[in-house]
Amino acid sequence: MAPNRTQLQSMSKREHESFKEYAQRWRDLATQVAPPMVEREMINMIVDTLPMFYHEKLVGYMPSSFADLVFAGERIEVGLKRGKFDYVSPAGAKRKEGDTHAVTLAPA
Repeated sequence: MAPNRTQLQSMSKREHESFKEYAQRWRDLATQVAPPMVEREMINMIVDTLPMFYHEKLVGYMPSSFADLVFAGERIEVGLKRGKFDYVSPAGAKRKEGDTHAVTLAPA
């Protein structure tokens, strides 16, 4: 049975999955959706499924192609690994009951 747009919207990047692996997995399913999705729709939809950090970086940048989106996502991923961004993963942020949703970031 072919996947539908709702299934694509509910996908998420796995914790240890690279950006490129996620984008490929997502696109493989997107190509099976009927009626077919245009590239702009795919770009908008996958950006909405990304973890918050990637979403914040990519939402203002609308690439002209899916390949450009993957390239930008990989650059963000490399920047994270090299410590170019102040970032605390959601799994690393601990909250107590009553805490706000804000996270203070410190250099790694």
